[in-house]
Amino acid sequence: DQGEDRRLSTKTARQLIEEMPETFRPERAGRATAVVQFHISGHDGGDWYVTIKDRSCTVTEGVTGSADATIRVDAADYLALSSGKLSSTKAFMSGKVKATGNVALLQRMDRWFVRRP
Repeated sequence: DQGEDRRLSTKTARQLIEEMPETFRPERAGRATAVVQFHISGHDGGDWYVTIKDRSCTVTEGVTGSADATIRVDAADYLALSSGKLSSTKAFMSGKVKATGNVALLQRMDRWFVRRP
């Protein structure tokens, strides 16, 4: 649906981060627990951390000192990742996404959310 595509293309990195609880699929995450810090630079960027616990996902604006992993990415690249236009593997290999901490957790976590093309 082109209308859906237009609505998504006007979304910001902030909106996509804040919508993560809606795209979270607890059946895919199982009993996993994780805290992931996002540092998004560029237009409408900011800092957020995502907490996965008790089969739920919450997003908090700010910085936590207890992240299992940290992701640094430009807002435009985050939008491309979220829509599936940029693969996470290609993003990491090209340096568009920098990750520290438990990178294996990030690879598993990628499957816990529905991508919105």
